[in-house]
Amino acid sequence: MSSRSSSSESAKSALHLLILINIVIYAFRDDLQTRQYLNLHRTYRIRDGITNIPSMFLSIFYHTEPSHLFMNMLALHRYGSDLFVHSSSRKYWQSTWVILISYLICGMGAFGGLELISWYHDYQWEQKKKSARVANLCTHWLCDAFNDVVGGGKHDIASYFTNAWSDFTTTIQFADVKLSMLHYQMVYRIGASGVVYGWMGMRLVTSWLSPYHSRLNGLDYIFLVGTLAHDLKKSPLLLEDLRVSVFLEGDGIDHSAHLMGVIVGMIWALVIIVWEKIMPFRWGSSSRGGRRLGTRWEDEQNRSGRR
Repeated sequence: MSSRSSSSESAKSALHLLILINIVIYAFRDDLQTRQYLNLHRTYRIRDGITNIPSMFLSIFYHTEPSHLFMNMLALHRYGSDLFVHSSSRKYWQSTWVILISYLICGMGAFGGLELISWYHDYQWEQKKKSARVANLCTHWLCDAFNDVVGGGKHDIASYFTNAWSDFTTTIQFADVKLSMLHYQMVYRIGASGVVYGWMGMRLVTSWLSPYHSRLNGLDYIFLVGTLAHDLKKSPLLLEDLRVSVFLEGDGIDHSAHLMGVIVGMIWALVIIVWEKIMPFRWGSSSRGGRRLGTRWEDEQNRSGRR
């Protein structure tokens, strides 16, 4: 019983440490603004690239609004407690290192997902330009004659001009889309929302597959599914959705980071569960935890408490 209590207290301390770091950075953000590497303009944005690890690290602890900080820390405590503090696994889920690594992976992984979305936006834009080039391809005999004279019949010189014109007209015609792409890449991403949603994704997976966690109730499922459906609807995966979200229905919430956080969190939870099953060594106490086959998690908790 003392070993279980010690592991639970260790997990609780790690969770409180993460919350305290967020609060301290928020409380002293004005002082940190004078530091070269700890101000808002050093936080993450897609334009800086996926290799800018320091900016990602700062962003997942950085908040500028008290309501944003409060809601994130409240959710972080709730899902962190369910995942780590109340888990019956002392060897992995209550490990301080697992908690800290889960915070970093979910937060920074959400930003990595934003990079993928941005790449998909670029791909769609290139396809749009490619379609315009094909539509404006010169098939007139004068273009063939020009290629024969200037290019010696081996190079399609006329296409250089038609492609340049197509790219120009496409950019002018869809200037709002191009500006939306630039905005998506240039805006600073801050807050622990990606971590919160990552832990929500982890909680979904552990509720289904982990023998060391309790099952979610019906209200929890309704809330989680409804929240994820809303973020999916608001996430600008297509260029038209991006234009609408920036110019018409923008709410200042990074729904894409939420969605990517959930995906990363679900994958990370699966990694931990599989790791538990295949690795012979343990990270914490050597005693076993978890639920016996055919029993409820709550019954096992009561049984362990009577030992």
